[in-house]
This record gives sequence, C-alpha cells and structure tokens, in this order.
Amino acid sequence: MAGQDTGAAGTDHASPFEFQLFLGGEFGTPDWVFTQQAPPPQVNWLGWPLAVWLGLVAVATLLLIGLLAQRQIRRTLVPLERLTEGTRRLAAGDISTRVEVHSKDEFGNLADAFNDMAARLGAQFHALEGLAAIDRDILSSASVDSLAQRVLDQLKALYPEAEAVIVWQQSSRVFRRAVLWQSGKQNKTVFDVRDVACDATAQAQWSQLQRDETVPAATLARGHAHDAPCLRSLMPPAADWVALLPLRQGEVVRALLAIGLPTEPAPGALHAAAELRDRLAVAFAAQDRQQALMHQATHDSLTGLLNRHGLHQQLGDLLAPDRQTPNLALLYIDLDHFKEVNDSRGHATGDALLCQASDRLRERVQADALVARQGGDEFTLVLPQADAATAQAVAETVIRAMSEPFHLPGGDFQVGASVGIALCPQHGRVPDELLRCADIALYAAKAYGRGRAQLFNPTLDTEARALAALLADLRQALARGEFVAFYQPRVRASDGVVSSAEALIRWQHPQRGLLSPDAFIPLAESSGLIGPMGQWMLEAACQQMADWRRMGIIVPRVSVNVSALQLAPGQLVGQVRAALARSGIAPAALELEITESLLVDDNQSAFAQLAALRDMGVTIALDDFGTGYSSMAALRKLPIDVMKIDRSFVTDLETDASALPSVRAIVALAQAAQLHLVAEGVETEAQARMLRELGCQELQGYLYSRPVTPTQFLQVPGLRHQPPAG
Repeated sequence: MAGQDTGAAGTDHASPFEFQLFLGGEFGTPDWVFTQQAPPPQVNWLGWPLAVWLGLVAVATLLLIGLLAQRQIRRTLVPLERLTEGTRRLAAGDISTRVEVHSKDEFGNLADAFNDMAARLGAQFHALEGLAAIDRDILSSASVDSLAQRVLDQLKALYPEAEAVIVWQQSSRVFRRAVLWQSGKQNKTVFDVRDVACDATAQAQWSQLQRDETVPAATLARGHAHDAPCLRSLMPPAADWVALLPLRQGEVVRALLAIGLPTEPAPGALHAAAELRDRLAVAFAAQDRQQALMHQATHDSLTGLLNRHGLHQQLGDLLAPDRQTPNLALLYIDLDHFKEVNDSRGHATGDALLCQASDRLRERVQADALVARQGGDEFTLVLPQADAATAQAVAETVIRAMSEPFHLPGGDFQVGASVGIALCPQHGRVPDELLRCADIALYAAKAYGRGRAQLFNPTLDTEARALAALLADLRQALARGEFVAFYQPRVRASDGVVSSAEALIRWQHPQRGLLSPDAFIPLAESSGLIGPMGQWMLEAACQQMADWRRMGIIVPRVSVNVSALQLAPGQLVGQVRAALARSGIAPAALELEITESLLVDDNQSAFAQLAALRDMGVTIALDDFGTGYSSMAALRKLPIDVMKIDRSFVTDLETDASALPSVRAIVALAQAAQLHLVAEGVETEAQARMLRELGCQELQGYLYSRPVTPTQFLQVPGLRHQPPAG
C-alpha cells in the first residue's frame, strides 16, 4: 500500500509497474497505489547473453558494410583512374597508350572503346605522318624513287595483307617498277626499284588505263585490257584481286598504283590508297613544274639552246673535281655582221636568223655536243673527246654553215662566223678559264679578218692580258687628267692660210708614254668609255678656241671627232650647248666630224640630233668619205656641210692611176651636194697641187704640220694673228 517499502532499492529487478485506485471521492479514504515488480527474464545463447550477441552482430554488420563499400569504391575508382591517366597520356601525344580494365561491366566496355579510339587515332596519326613526310619530300624535290618508297611504306601499314607496286614511265619504252618485299633470311622489308623495258604493245596498253578499277587476278591473264606480258610483269605478286589506280595527267598516264589483295575490297576500303595516288600526282606535277622552271633557267627562250647559266652548269658537271678531267674542245662562235640584220631588217628578222643558226648548229655537230647561246649572236659548242684537229674540222663546218644564205622575211641574208677554240686540259680545266681562252681566240679570229677559226695560244693570252691592263688604266685616265688635246691645222688650198684646226686626243700614259688614238679609241668604244672621253674632248676644244680668241690667234673653226656611240644616248645636243656656253664661243666656231658608219645604221635619232646641231649653227662634217657605205642616196639623209676625202685616196694619187678618177668622182659628188670639201693626208706638194686643181677648198696633212700641242700650234706657218687694238 501507499507508503510501504515494496523492495530494497538497487536490487536487480525490472522497473515496477504502478497504478492508483482513487477512493477519496467515494469513501473519503486515501487513494490506494498498487505496485507490481518482477525480476527481468535472462536469455542466453551458447553461454552468452542475447544482448552480447546482438552487439556482436551489429559490429559485424557494420564491418561488412564497410568492406563492401570499400570494394565497390575501389571497383569504381581504379578503372576511372586508369581511364583518366590514359586520356591524359593520349592528349600528350602518346598514341600507343592503352587502358587495361579486366571486367565485363560498363567500365570494361568504356576501356574497350577507349582502346579502340586510341588505335584509330594512332592509325590516323601514322597516316598523317606518312602523308606529311611525302609532302616534305615533294617540297624538297625528292626523287621519284624516294617518294615511291614512302608511298609503299604507307600502303604496307594501311593494308598489311596486301602487296603493292608502283610503276611509272621513264621513256617511251622503259618503265620503272618499285616494290616492297619481305626478306625471308633477314626478316626485314626490302625496297626494290628497277627499270623494265617494254615494247610498243605495252605502251599502247599502258595508255588504255582510264579509271580506278578492281579486277580478279585471273582476269589479267585472260586477255584483259592489261594483258600485255610486260604490264603483267609489272603487277603485284600472285593475289586473288588486283586494284588498279592509274595516275593520269591530261591524256597521259604518268604512273600506276597496283595493289594485290587476298579478297575483294569493301566499298571505300581503297580510299586511303587513292589519297596516296593523289599525293603521287602532286609529286609528278611538282616535278614537271620544277623541270619546267629548271629548263627555263638553263635554256634560251628564243632558240631552245642552253643559255649561259645552263652551259656553265653542264660544263661544270663535265669538269667536276671529283671526276677524271676529260678531253674536250670548246668553240666560241660569233656571227659576223649580225648587227646589220637588226639595223636593216629589224629585230624580229634578227631573231629568225638566230633560230635558223641554232638549227644549223644542232644538225651539223655530234650528238653528244653541248650547244649553247651565250647571248646576242654568240654561240658555244662543247665537243667531248675532241682534239685540236677535230675541233678545227667542226669549226670549219660551222663557218661554212653560217656562210650559207639565211632565208628571212624580206629576202635572203648572208652573214658568216668567226670561231675561237680552246682545249681541255691544255688551255684550262675549269669552265671560266676555258671560256676565257676561247673568247681570246675569237677576238683574234675577228682581228685577223673574220670568217675564220683561231686556236688559242699563250701569245694571244699575253696580248689579251696586256689589253686588259690597258683597259684598267684607261678607266682611270680621265680622273687622273692623263688625256691631252693636240691640234692639226687645215689650210686654205688657195693660199696656205690656216683656216681651221682638227682637235685630236692623245693619252699621256704614265708608263707607255704618249699614245695615239689608234692605241686606245677602239678599246674605249668597246668598253663604253668613249662617251666621257668624247665629252672631255669637246670641252677642251671649245675652251682652247676661247683661249686663242683672247690671245688674238685667228682660227675660224675647230673640228672635233664624234663617235657614233656618243649619239646613241641622245644627249649630244645638250652637251654641245653646255660646252659652247661655258667657253663663250659661237656655234659657228665648232665643227663636229662623224664617220660613214652612221649611214648604214639609218639611225633616225642620230640624224635628228645632227640636224638640231646644224640648226644651232654648228658645222657637221663627214669624215673618211669613200671608205665605207657612201652613196648619193645615203648622203641625202645626213645633215652635213663638209666632206673629207680619206687619206687612202690622197696617198695613192701619185702612184695609183685609179686613185685620180676616184678622187675626181668624190669631188663631183661633193660639188653636186654643195658640200665644202677637205682632203686629209696631204704629204707632198704634188698631192696638194692635184687636189687644188680638182677643187678641194681645204688641205690637211704632214705637208703643213703634224698634230701638235696648243703651244706648238702657235708656231704653225700660215697662222694669222689679230693685230693689237688701237
């Protein structure tokens, strides 16, 4: 009951059960509280309480869950790590990377897909590297043999079970075949390339290859379009199927890619092979372009012969230091009087003559000779295994060939040729030396009268070196002030009074002494120095006239020689006007002498300049009349005032009976043209008397004075002085 001690506290009893009975309201007594308490039941298993076992089971369950979770995490993360690492290595360029995942779940499938992708990428990278290597070979102009090996390597990688062959045409009857084959003994791939001779039938069958096709191998042996025995020999080794991929450029079959296959290829399987064939097409096109550019660089565009560069290249190959020095002859050929063709008929006709001349050279020399056009009207022949006698015989053949009339628009024309010969190894072992010796010999042949051949010899070399040294000195002579002006008087035929003077240039050489114009004027004209020299002489003569005028010396006119080359630039009028202005003399005090060579050129620019000078008041004289191309028709073209009879006619007046009629004709011609007549080269009184009687107005020659310095000129007989003023 309430307040009773129901049991000792702290005993092993279960928690008490209590309930309360409310009696106060009915009976006025305290409520009763009932308490029930019973000991807990004790359950054991295998001697251990059940609660212990339940705890152990809970712990074991947790451990199992942890182990299973760890296994599952490892099963998921390890493949992911491998896939991540493989992806990283593949991105870094390691196309050989592979991922190993040995499972049949989605990770295994993902790894298989990755490995397949890596393999495909590897194959594509390998193919791209091969194509890039082929492209590099194309850009570097590698040989077709090298390109063929590259392509075959690619084909072997793309089609491991196939046998590939590349065939291209070397010439009309020769094909070249390239193939890779496996060496049984050494177990390595061997590249084999060789020429195969084929007949006209094979050539015709080759030309019939029109399109890509795949045919059974047996078809090739049963009379297919490719049934020529030669072409069958070019095909791959025995195979069930053969893919033929011809390489055509325009209407020409340049090459053939043939692939032997064990089975019929699936559609699109040969796409990579076609790409390689197209790369070969690019290579052949590049090779053709390179050969065209090389031909253009080494051959003359007009005649098709080797040009200067091509000749040096091929001659250099023949004379290479690593080769035995061959015996050969080099002929340097120059057409005589070719300039007359261009001047009289025009450059188009001149080009036609050069083409005909080149054809004659090709036809009349040995087949292995090198024929080149050096430039202009100069040609070169290189004759292998030729001695002096052979070279001389060929040179004479060339001279005869060039002497035959050339059939040109507007009528036939005849020129001729001069030839210089140099021999290897006697005269030189390198191209430049041989060409120099042949050029020296050619110069001698022309100097000896043209139309002949001259073999080089050391004496010619000595003369050429001396000429070269003289030219080097001549280039410095003007700057060093080594030129001097001499003057030769011209006298009136009637009374011997000095009426004019001809200015003549001399060269005071520091070692050779005083040189006359014959020693250096031709060299000045050929080297282009005549222009500056002529301008210096013009200035010196005008200034001397001004000095004489101030001194009271009466010389009405001074004559200056003008080369036809001075008229070419078109600047002579300005130069004369400037010289007259600086000296202060009148145009009438100046006379310009030109030669008859100007008549043959029909140079309208030169004629116009002379006419302008004549309009200014300058006198124009025609020098050396009768020695060149003079005629009344030609004289009518030139604006001249004075005609000079050449000394060769005057010298022969006393000894040659035909000289007098010739001079009489010249005088008559001059009188008909109303020209002032001057005779030069007068050395005797008899010559002077005859010329005076014929009607010459002025005489010039040693009878009156040699060319002298300005100071000596003051002592010339017949020279008049101005009386002092006042």
